[in-house]
Amino acid sequence: MTTPTAPGVRRTSTADPRVEQWEAGPAVIHSSAPGEHLGDLTRAGEVELRVAADVPDGPTADLVDAVVATASARYASAVVVETAGLPDGVRRLLEGRGFAPDRRGPSVRALDLTIADDGTPTRLLDNAALASLNGADSRFAERRGEIVRYHPDVSVWTGVPDRPTERDWADIAALLGPGAGFRVNPSAELPSGWHELAGAGGVQLTGEAVAGEPDPEAVRLTAEDVPEMLDLVARTKPGPFLPRTIELGTYLGIRREGRLVAMAGERLHPPGWTEISAVCTDPGSRGQGLGRRLVLAVAHGIRERGATPMLHAAATNTGAIALYERLGFRQRERGAIRFAQVPQRPTE
Repeated sequence: MTTPTAPGVRRTSTADPRVEQWEAGPAVIHSSAPGEHLGDLTRAGEVELRVAADVPDGPTADLVDAVVATASARYASAVVVETAGLPDGVRRLLEGRGFAPDRRGPSVRALDLTIADDGTPTRLLDNAALASLNGADSRFAERRGEIVRYHPDVSVWTGVPDRPTERDWADIAALLGPGAGFRVNPSAELPSGWHELAGAGGVQLTGEAVAGEPDPEAVRLTAEDVPEMLDLVARTKPGPFLPRTIELGTYLGIRREGRLVAMAGERLHPPGWTEISAVCTDPGSRGQGLGRRLVLAVAHGIRERGATPMLHAAATNTGAIALYERLGFRQRERGAIRFAQVPQRPTE
């Protein structure tokens, strides 16, 4: 990850793994490390900025800019700071950079990082896995530098910066291993010997207009149901579903004569959003609208929690995409998904 910083600004480690320390000359400020909270002020996916009351005004601007740039590159939802006791100059500096009053208290200021280039609050979906793993799903994360992935028996998604550095590419290879596939930004330039995964493209759909509705026949699935769920996935191939994927959220199923014949559930959790995933129906039960009903039932639960549903689908799965669009989901123009592969051998 490249972070634009002024000369002399550097990030150093601290004894507390939750904390990143930023230094510029005599000035020092702290921010929360990826996926971590420094206290009760922040919500999942936010970065907390802590500025000492005696920090010099001069270098503070460069330090704040560095933290904001890093938080943005990590797809944090906001940078939050408690301004009580800070010098007037620091408060004015924060306000000049867009930090605004927040409902959490009269002295709390927050900088919103969720707005996309088109003005909609969908920026976090540009890198949904990175936003999730640095937020609500951080407890499932495995990290190496700026590269983060879900534990291998939870999900296949990996969070990769939009413009990976040479070190990032090395960390991807070390963390994922030879032959592994991962999502990359459409504009990322792959190093020599690295290849795009042909035919692995996808689309992203958002459900701002989808209210959802509960389904009286849908039952909540539990860890005891995982063997049946894995069997259903093996027969229907909706996409990766692993032994611990169920831990990511609510999964609903429909049974007929005691047998699981359809399911859908939750996977990625970018702040403010929840992905609906693993939508599948047994071939013998298709044509009854079970997939549609379960998508709406999962969406209803997401809405009840105050989040917005979203989906990913293979670009070639035109039938599923058409179903989701009939339910009110819409494709994002910036939602194209591109995948690359770690070389099988270092010399490849």
